[in-house]
Amino acid sequence: MAPLLSQGGYTDSRGELWPELPQVEDFASVAAYDARVGHEVFRTPAGHAFQLDRAWTPEEERHFRMLSGFVAQGSQGGSGHGLRATVTTHHPVDEEYRAVFPSRYALRQHVRKVVERADDALEAGWGINLVPSTGYAWDSEDGDDIVELLGEAFLEGGGLAQQDMMIAFSADQGSGAEIGIAILGLPVALVKRYGTVTTEATICQHEIGHCYTLVHCCDSHCVMQAVLDPAAFGSFHAYQESCSGQNHADVLQQQQNRY
Repeated sequence: MAPLLSQGGYTDSRGELWPELPQVEDFASVAAYDARVGHEVFRTPAGHAFQLDRAWTPEEERHFRMLSGFVAQGSQGGSGHGLRATVTTHHPVDEEYRAVFPSRYALRQHVRKVVERADDALEAGWGINLVPSTGYAWDSEDGDDIVELLGEAFLEGGGLAQQDMMIAFSADQGSGAEIGIAILGLPVALVKRYGTVTTEATICQHEIGHCYTLVHCCDSHCVMQAVLDPAAFGSFHAYQESCSGQNHADVLQQQQNRY
């Protein structure tokens, strides 16, 4: 796998060069940011594609934290009941994230709970069963942005560490306001510390979707919409949607054994 680190800036789908990743404060409003960035696909100098998942505004945070207590899981598909695609996972965890927990046991239990909740709908619908298998105590170096943070986790955490997928966890505050990231179509993702188990599991499920080539959509009931919505946890749209150009349920069916 080519290096994930981002020296040299990023290009978008229009061919525009971004020396740094865009932030909400660079735009006249959150709506302007969402319109320009929410569905954009960026590429690193090595050609790795990704989308940006911004943090909530204070108003969104109040709204979605209220809704997170009423999350109901949903799934489409159905072939998952016959075929099982076991995906072992490796979890580098940085020092800021580790510091939140009173013990290594509590940390391990939390990470396991987040990952296993995230894959419930994937397993029910498409047989994709993530199995947390290894971890690594990684010290993040406050990279300039979240792509550099993901690259740090991958390099310092031992890559995939002989597992099928890496999902890193970080509470680093110096790497931009995004709440998670994954490389489209590759088994590498990062989840930021963000509120409850439900919100982190929603971030994790969304990033796993990117690993399986899913891109942002405009369906307000789908977990792959550009702004995190815990009320959509466990749901992937099952029709040809215009913003993404994908039927997410069909893509997951086709990508079931990607890893």
